[in-house]
Amino acid sequence: MTITAIVSHDIKDWDTFKEGFSAHESTRAAAGITAKAYKKVDSSNTVYVIGEIPSKKVFDEFFSDPDFHKHMENIGVILPVDVTVLEKI
Repeated sequence: MTITAIVSHDIKDWDTFKEGFSAHESTRAAAGITAKAYKKVDSSNTVYVIGEIPSKKVFDEFFSDPDFHKHMENIGVILPVDVTVLEKI
């Protein structure tokens, strides 16, 4: 069952984040994940990533990968992140 994930977090710099997010597209696609990033209107350092993922298992594997966490660190993601996982009813 396809799920939707909303991940919000602060970042150090929008341009660095956007470049790194775009560069990671092929990795997301290989996992069957489509995602778009949005910045909060009143705070250019707050980002929301909304994605469609094939399953909760795929999401858990992707999000727990140490390489993914290193990538987030490299593009300026400030921890902690807030994750909401939704399923369509």
